[in-house]
Amino acid sequence: MRRINGWLLGGGLGLILIALAGSRLVRLEGSALAQAQATATPRPDGSIVHTVQPGDTLFGLALLYGTTVEKIKAMNGLESDLLVVGQELLIRPPEVLVPTPTAPPGPEDRRPGVLCTGAFEDRNRDDAKADGEPWIAGVPIYLIDGRGWKATLISEAGQVVCARDLEPGTYFLALESPAGYQPSGPTRREVWLSWNTEATVLFGFQPLSASTAPTPTPIPAPAASTGVDLTRLGEGLALGAGFLALLLVGIAIGYFVGQRSARSR
Repeated sequence: MRRINGWLLGGGLGLILIALAGSRLVRLEGSALAQAQATATPRPDGSIVHTVQPGDTLFGLALLYGTTVEKIKAMNGLESDLLVVGQELLIRPPEVLVPTPTAPPGPEDRRPGVLCTGAFEDRNRDDAKADGEPWIAGVPIYLIDGRGWKATLISEAGQVVCARDLEPGTYFLALESPAGYQPSGPTRREVWLSWNTEATVLFGFQPLSASTAPTPTPIPAPAASTGVDLTRLGEGLALGAGFLALLLVGIAIGYFVGQRSARSR
């Protein structure tokens, strides 16, 4: 009987302690909620930042804002539940605004494209027109689309020349180097045009340097023969001297043979 009474007494004391702890926890949570509600500050970007006040706990903040302790710790890089008075805690991140996609232009908003071009003297050789670089007029520039030749634009002095009312698509501009110039870049360029688009493509050219042609060395003409050709005369005399020498040698041999025959008799 005494043992049963001891159990009942212990159980009663336990229930009393649990009730006291529960009431304390409710009071702490209530005070934390009230304190957190008083210091929460929504910002223009939609974020909520809470400034920690005495008595604030992560558990109470999570109950107030409908989140979890783990999310608050993750967003603020907290490794423990310890809070510092005056510390700012990010409770809700800024709202991400999704840009509204721009609708393609309707039929009433569509304007045909414009493609402008021209030729200039590219003095600094960078294939881009700079201030002070003169225009080259009178250069034919051919406009070509997907179906072939479309128009021929003649470059003007002081301004670009334009082709208008072009439908969206790929276009090519091509030309030949004007006389006395060489191109700074490609002489055929591709351009994509869409609705309501204006594009400008310029072609740069460099003046050809004056090259001096080599002067051919004149070949002296043979001198006209006047009087006796000494060369031919010398050749004739040498030939005659040779014949004379052969004749003398023959005479000497004949004489020698004749004398020898006479002695033998």
